[in-house]
Amino acid sequence: MCQPGREFPTNQGNPSIDPVEEKCADMTQEEHHALRLWFEHYTDRFRNPDGSLHPLLDLKLCHSLRVARNASVIADALKFSQSDRRLAEIAGLLHDVGRFTQFVRYGSYRDSDTIDHGAEGRRVLEEQNRSLLSDPVDLERILCAVEYHNRKRTDLPKGLIHAKTRFLNLIRDADKLDIMELVLRAVVLDGFQDLHEMLPHIRLCRELSPGVLAEAAKTGSVSNGKLATLSDFLVMMATWCYDMNYPPTRQLAVERGLLPRIRRELPDTKPVRDLFEAIAEELQKTAEIGSESYQ
Repeated sequence: MCQPGREFPTNQGNPSIDPVEEKCADMTQEEHHALRLWFEHYTDRFRNPDGSLHPLLDLKLCHSLRVARNASVIADALKFSQSDRRLAEIAGLLHDVGRFTQFVRYGSYRDSDTIDHGAEGRRVLEEQNRSLLSDPVDLERILCAVEYHNRKRTDLPKGLIHAKTRFLNLIRDADKLDIMELVLRAVVLDGFQDLHEMLPHIRLCRELSPGVLAEAAKTGSVSNGKLATLSDFLVMMATWCYDMNYPPTRQLAVERGLLPRIRRELPDTKPVRDLFEAIAEELQKTAEIGSESYQ
């Protein structure tokens, strides 16, 4: 078992490289069950007297359960150990725990106008359930995944060691897969009517704002500050395909048809077609890369 307070050297040049392996105890089935039970009890605190959750809190609860499943599928495909698969699933389950206090306090999921929900999630977990996991290294891996899952890659702290980034990157992937699926289903169902309540600054129209396609084509991403319409949001989601860390994630994105489904909801113009052809080519190519180096 790892000793609390032990410091591990980090590689500042490449945070995915860990020159020293952390030694830690395996997450037990009992700890896995206790953490799932804690999450159930924690989210129950936000229920109304009749037992219901606000629809947007229920959306986050269901999203958390699906991200946990995605994380488990990806970890299995990467041939993680049984203990690490448990840890990946729990990190997926807990990744958005900060959303509940965020929405209750502010009535919004827009971090820039409220709080960083990743940092809030870490605060909640440190305050509420440190005693549920015996090993400090496994706990820190979960806390790291929760705190940084919503950061842009360029905003991640330098020097994160591989033992942490392998779970952080997996949760970032699992989260993206479900958000893409959730948004697409909502768009088809009712034009994503809940979006305005979640993110009041985004209009439910299919126009693309000036500069969004150009930024996506040039940088492979879209700045949050440029998001003004549903179509802008869909373009941003499409660029997430560039930021998927593991081959099994990309394979799942291809199997679920996420990119062509996004494309169908956007205007049929040459700049849109060119962007999506470039993303599709990259996604298909990287989905075929083997996963052996990530084990």
